[in-house]
Amino acid sequence: MNFSSIIGISIGIAVMYFALTSTTDNLKFFLDVHGISIVLGGTLAAASISFPILKVLSLLKVFFLRVLGANKVDYFGVISQLMELNKKAANGLTGINDSISTIRHPFLKEAVTLVASGVLTEKEIRHALDLRIRTTEARFMHEANMFRTIGKFPPAFGLLATTLGMIAVLQKLGQPDSQKLIGPAMSIGLIGTLYGIGTANLIFLPIAENLTERTQEEINLRKLILEGAVMLKQQVNPIAMRESLNSFLLP
Repeated sequence: MNFSSIIGISIGIAVMYFALTSTTDNLKFFLDVHGISIVLGGTLAAASISFPILKVLSLLKVFFLRVLGANKVDYFGVISQLMELNKKAANGLTGINDSISTIRHPFLKEAVTLVASGVLTEKEIRHALDLRIRTTEARFMHEANMFRTIGKFPPAFGLLATTLGMIAVLQKLGQPDSQKLIGPAMSIGLIGTLYGIGTANLIFLPIAENLTERTQEEINLRKLILEGAVMLKQQVNPIAMRESLNSFLLP
């Protein structure tokens, strides 16, 4: 579980609750079906037009697995594993075959498997792993950009809901006691804008930034693994290997 995201979501909910309760004692006032249906329905419609509907629905899985899931990047753990594999490879690359099943990180497991097979050259291993890194980066960034793109829709549909509300207000002008109806009608109309801004800036855009940050960390880790795998293939001196891998870390 990613506690940072959980804390952020909790703070967002608390801030919104405080803001709403400080505005009025009746929270049911903010439950406007008109605004909710236009903002959420319009956003879903626009997202479905922009992307395949199955990809839009798969974003729920991305949210739970990558945003709320435990995806801590363990640089030190990976470096330690590579150093242990380097020791076992001292007497030949076949010595690391028994350790492959104990490797948890999927990309590290793939890289070590390529090295242990002894079929590919150093250049071929680097090329294959580099292609996989670029493919993973493109897929992860596409998911982040989907959230970022969808985040543009709610404010626009919120404004649409407000515009329709204002039209309803103008229709009441000239009617008996219209001055008493304008205030409540305008406040209800503006709720659509509240929904749109809140949905974009508390849900979609933060998720997009979260996924972008996680992607950068994961890609850096995979680049570290790539260099480690190549050095395993070269059977580099352990001290030289450790210093090279530590170059991926901050001092």
